[in-house]
Amino acid sequence: MLTPSTPLYFRIQEMLRARIATGRLREGERLPSESELAERFQTTRGTVRQALAQLTFEGLIERRKGLGSFVARPSMESRIDAQRPRSFEEQMEETGADVSFRLLSFESELATSTTATALNLKPGELVYRLRRLRIVDGSVIGLEDRTMLENIGAAVPAAALATRSALAITEASLRAPLGGMTVSVGAVAARTETARLLGLRRGSPVLVRAHTFFDQAGHPILAGDSIYRGDKYRFTYRFGTGGTRASMPSRSL
Repeated sequence: MLTPSTPLYFRIQEMLRARIATGRLREGERLPSESELAERFQTTRGTVRQALAQLTFEGLIERRKGLGSFVARPSMESRIDAQRPRSFEEQMEETGADVSFRLLSFESELATSTTATALNLKPGELVYRLRRLRIVDGSVIGLEDRTMLENIGAAVPAAALATRSALAITEASLRAPLGGMTVSVGAVAARTETARLLGLRRGSPVLVRAHTFFDQAGHPILAGDSIYRGDKYRFTYRFGTGGTRASMPSRSL
């Protein structure tokens, strides 16, 4: 509830949030300028920038250099059910989104020390590395960078690389469902190549989900990162059958 003591920057945020929520400001529409908002609320442009920075952080608006601020496209969201491994593609398709891939590379290589540790191998053992872009409804959302055991990679048909999730590919090679996975999540600044592939500026925030998948015996068989544009993606965790959900919105830091 707003009160006379509510800071002006928060009043500005709430006004803009309400307009976006009710559709008075629609996707792609330009917001009032900093000067207009400062005049309306009888405050400084610095206070307005503080309000807009928070809305940008939440993914509600996007700033375009030299043009102003615009209502952002709603973020893609996937929900992770902790009871069983589910692919990003499965999560997206449940929302009605169209998911496709742009294959960058799939080839054998020698395991680095990091990969060897993740897959319980010796450095220098042969593995297969998969790199491809994830595209949702025609928009590049993320970069998939996975490494799998050599016997699994050697059994992957070329056609599957452009059409099937890494989980589905792995389970088909195993001829058995996966046994489980571990996931860690963090935000980092995009390096030059990642930024180029995702259509971002170098140093832009990206959300990284690092996965390790295991077979039914608990042996690691697939590991790597899924890197997402922070301004276009968010995920929700669901634990148990009833109900606690923890949601992390997409953010532009």
